Amino acid sequence: MAAVGAPQQQVRMAHQQVWAALEVALRVPCLYIIDAIFNSYPDSSQSRFCIVLQIFLRLLGIFVSSIVLILSQRSLFKFYMYSSAFLLAATSVLVNYYASLHIDFYGAYNTSAFGIELLPRKGPSLWMALIVLQLTLGIGYVTLLQIHSIYSQLIILDLLVPVIGLITELPLHIRETLVFTSSLILTLNTVLVLAVLLNLYLEL
Repeated sequence: MAAVGAPQQQVRMAHQQVWAALEVALRVPCLYIIDAIFNSYPDSSQSRFCIVLQIFLRLLGIFVSSIVLILSQRSLFKFYMYSSAFLLAATSVLVNYYASLHIDFYGAYNTSAFGIELLPRKGPSLWMALIVLQLTLGIGYVTLLQIHSIYSQLIILDLLVPVIGLITELPLHIRETLVFTSSLILTLNTVLVLAVLLNLYLEL
C-alpha cells in the first residue's frame, strides 16, 4: 500500500509545483507593469485630454495589476481565462469590421514576408479562411466562458453573420449594419456574462 501511495503522492506534489509555478508566472508581469507605470511620466507637450487619458489608463493599470496580485490561485486563473475570452471577442469584432469594410476579396491575397502567395486571388478561398478564423475565435470564446447551451451556437452564428453578408455580396450599408449588430450583440453578451460572474463572486 505504501508503494502504491508513494507514486500518487509524488504526482500530486508535481501537480502542485506546476500550478504554483504557473501562478508565479501569471503574477510577475503585474509587478513589471506597476514598476513601468511609476517610472514613466506623461508627455507634457500633448493636449490636456491626452494627459488626462494617460493618467486614467495608468491608474486603471495599477488598480488591475494590484487586484491580480492579491487574488487567490483559483480566482487568478479565472481572471486570465475570462480576460482571454474577452480578447477573443474583441479580435473577432475587429476582424469582422476590417474584412467587411476594407478588404476587396476579389483583388486581395495574402503574402508572406518572402512574397510567397499563401491564398489564391479567388474570393471563396479567403471566405473559407475567414470562416475558419471566426469559428476558432467563437469556439474559444464560448469554451472559456463555459457556455454549454444552444446559446453558444447562437453566439458563434452571430460572429458568422457578417461573413455571410460578404459571401452574398450585400450592399455596403447592409454589411455595415450587420457588423454593427453582430458587435453589439457580442458586447452585450460579454457585459452580461461579466455581470453574472461578478455577482456570483460577490455572493461567495
